[in-house]
Amino acid sequence: MLKKREILVLIINCTWGVIQSIVGLIVFVYFINKPHYRYKGSIVTANAKPGFIPIKNGYGFSLGIFIFISAAIKKEQIFDDNTIKHEYGHCLQSLLLGPLDLFIIEIPSAVWFHFFQSWRNKHNKSYSWFYPESWADNWGKVERD
Repeated sequence: MLKKREILVLIINCTWGVIQSIVGLIVFVYFINKPHYRYKGSIVTANAKPGFIPIKNGYGFSLGIFIFISAAIKKEQIFDDNTIKHEYGHCLQSLLLGPLDLFIIEIPSAVWFHFFQSWRNKHNKSYSWFYPESWADNWGKVERD
């Protein structure tokens, strides 16, 4: 049974965050045969390795209420996984920002992930150093070493 907070997350992401959630639903249908789990009002798809988005094993991305993780994960691991917590932080950003999320979070995050790895290594910056990622870690309650 869904909790009141989970219902609120669902309603807001399907109205204010409708753009991300529709795209997320399309990707969800693409991965319909993969394992799916509920996490705090979002839907996590595990072992989602899209050919059209080059992501490494253990990484993930989120679109509205949908979280996609490239690694295989079991239901009992769901609340302990930092990747899921981080992506849930992005879901909460989507709740707050609605259609602006694409420009404030999604595009900068994708650019940071795909094009700044050498710069991060050269300047000894963690992935979580950049504002969308540190914000997602904070809101998702990620525990980093």
